[in-house]
Amino acid sequence: MLATLVCAKQDPAENLNRKIRVTPSQTAARIGTGVVWESNWDVTITKSRDTGKPIFWYVPTLPGTFTDRKKEIDRYMLAGPFSWPAIVNELNRNYVPYRKPPTKEQAATFELKPYKFVEPGFLILDSSQQVTRRVDHLTTLHPIWLASLIAVNNDAAIETAATDRIELDAAWREFRNGNFAATAPLPKENELMGTEKLLLAGMFEFRRGEHAAAKILWEQASRAEPDSPLAWKAAAEAEGFGPFVRGMEVHSDLPEAAMLAGIKSSGSAAPEGTYDEPALWHCGVNFLLGMQRADGGFFDSDYDFGGFDSLPNVHAAVTSLCGMALLGARDRVKNGLRDRVDSAIQRAASYVLDEKNHNPKDRDEILWSYAYRVRFLSRLLASDFGDRMLLVTKLQYAVEALESIQLKNGGWYHEYANPFVTGTALGALNEAQMAGAKINSEKLESGLKALLRDRFPNGAYPYGSGRANSEAAESPSHAASAGRMAICELALWQWKKITDEQFQQAAQISLDNQRFLDVAYKYDNHTSTMAYGGFFFWYDMQARAEMISQLPDSELRKKLAAAQHAIVMKLPEVDGCFVDSHELGRCYGTAMALLSLNDLRKASETGSSR
Repeated sequence: MLATLVCAKQDPAENLNRKIRVTPSQTAARIGTGVVWESNWDVTITKSRDTGKPIFWYVPTLPGTFTDRKKEIDRYMLAGPFSWPAIVNELNRNYVPYRKPPTKEQAATFELKPYKFVEPGFLILDSSQQVTRRVDHLTTLHPIWLASLIAVNNDAAIETAATDRIELDAAWREFRNGNFAATAPLPKENELMGTEKLLLAGMFEFRRGEHAAAKILWEQASRAEPDSPLAWKAAAEAEGFGPFVRGMEVHSDLPEAAMLAGIKSSGSAAPEGTYDEPALWHCGVNFLLGMQRADGGFFDSDYDFGGFDSLPNVHAAVTSLCGMALLGARDRVKNGLRDRVDSAIQRAASYVLDEKNHNPKDRDEILWSYAYRVRFLSRLLASDFGDRMLLVTKLQYAVEALESIQLKNGGWYHEYANPFVTGTALGALNEAQMAGAKINSEKLESGLKALLRDRFPNGAYPYGSGRANSEAAESPSHAASAGRMAICELALWQWKKITDEQFQQAAQISLDNQRFLDVAYKYDNHTSTMAYGGFFFWYDMQARAEMISQLPDSELRKKLAAAQHAIVMKLPEVDGCFVDSHELGRCYGTAMALLSLNDLRKASETGSSR
């Protein structure tokens, strides 16, 4: 299975923090080398001046940034846009391609500064070194869209596949249309361009959930034409670190407005107004359906801050979130998708119910695995979906598993003890109780006391737990905790430990400080001493949407819901899906965005659920 390439086989006797990341094979290591890159800036300038060709400067990273996974993100680009023949040929023919991080002097000259330019990205400069195009915040790699951004002649025909093969071109059209039930053509013996056919056949298998079959086809593709950029790409996909297998590369048909992404928007974000909400549900659901493995799991995330042994719990958590999002989509999709959605929900439930898909020995990400499983099972029961007697039993077991990892001081932990994971656990227990599960009252009260200890008098929260709190303690700025205060205050309000006034004030404060979350958007690490990070963006956004949906004051609830909805509607990617960081992945981002939209609809339709 592809997942084992990043999870690694393990049965740890204790919690491990080692990170095991892929070392590319000799074939996969060639990704991106089809582009004839210059690495000397002076030579690049001279060539551009002599030929009149513009410079295409690929910026993989910046000096002074501490973005995590620089190698992995670079490989997405090298095995993505810089492996597709049309883009490779365009760069080699019409540009002087340059690939290197900027020097400090260049960073100042071209404003390539952390947070202002979020890697990866590229600049196009004319022969006088004037920037004519600047694209960063690249998280969704669509070859046809990216090719259009670099086409020297606007009317040039840019394709992802070679022409003159009617059968293969027809298969690409089926794939872009989302007809994954179609059969991709396979190469005949000694047929030229067999690599592309095998690559595409593997992509069809992957979208059908048959990831093991896809891996076999990609391995064959990597051998069919060893000197083809697509062979190197196929090897990267087979080895589990390519952008397609990680959900970062997509090929869906795009609306005309989306083709202006990077020109009328930031990076791979769709220009505002490209998608309405029904279109986002359609795009998001179809993407999730195409990323689910046959056994029900979602494996695009490679969030391994807690070590390789934590990845099973990350995948189980993301699978629960995707299942919850698909549950919310059941009455929003057209009839043709309903059966597929129901099947996907059932498989996701089977996956998270199987104990072998969780790692109980991990002590870094286990909270998410257990808490989101509790919430998913609670919603299955509330939706009357599945075998009720089985779900009741499994939910009670899941609740007790979540309670079992509570710390002696009453809090919960994620890599370290902190208030927002305690809030997450308490929120999950609240939903479980509403679904009929029995909650251990002593553990509940201990957890609430722990969260209250972390709460400052003004409703702010520290990044880590363990601070001795008192009414005399100096309260920090709301700006530093505006993201995490949503999940914390929501949990305390649900368990009647803060007032309606405090709860509603927290929702307004969180919304008023959105700009601090925006800085971290798509940044693959923490951005500052405020401890915001790209991988917290949708976590904070979804918690705020859920918080708003439960505000007692109907006028305030609708007002804040409209404001939050407007923020969400500005965030779709070029293909109508969502993301906040490379390592958490687009399944997680899309699921959290759909959950947010679902909560905001409830905010407009109903009153507080307290």
